[in-house]
Amino acid sequence: MERYAWTLRVSAADKDRATVFARTQQYSVGAPVQFDAAYDAITALEYVLGAIGADMVNGFRALARKRQVEVDHVEAVVEGELNNPLTYLGVVGESGHPGLERVSVKVYIASLATEEEIRRVWQEMLARSPLVQTFQPVIRFELSMQIVL
Repeated sequence: MERYAWTLRVSAADKDRATVFARTQQYSVGAPVQFDAAYDAITALEYVLGAIGADMVNGFRALARKRQVEVDHVEAVVEGELNNPLTYLGVVGESGHPGLERVSVKVYIASLATEEEIRRVWQEMLARSPLVQTFQPVIRFELSMQIVL
């Protein structure tokens, strides 16, 4: 099979904003990390965490459709924790690194399908997820799902 690569262009014109150009789409990304809840942009870290959740939610729905498992709603709560956020800020004497240490994803699935059908789709989705397969070997990944009615 021929290899395929995705190419995006990223341009930084503002002091803490970058614009990402992907195919015919574009979006703005704020600072790498931000500790101010009132910060008016989505940070790079938040985009990564959101992308992980979106990968799982959209991947689950698509695979459920393909396997003819009816699903009413899928939603994820994603939480990320850095190894030591103070190293990103450059605090003297801090050790560790500013990278992700842990990502927790809890996926809520509303469906009348059997638990066995949902779990089968869940396991297949995890095995096919590009982001789960990328991050799971290198950070602590806590993945769970809950079926809700």
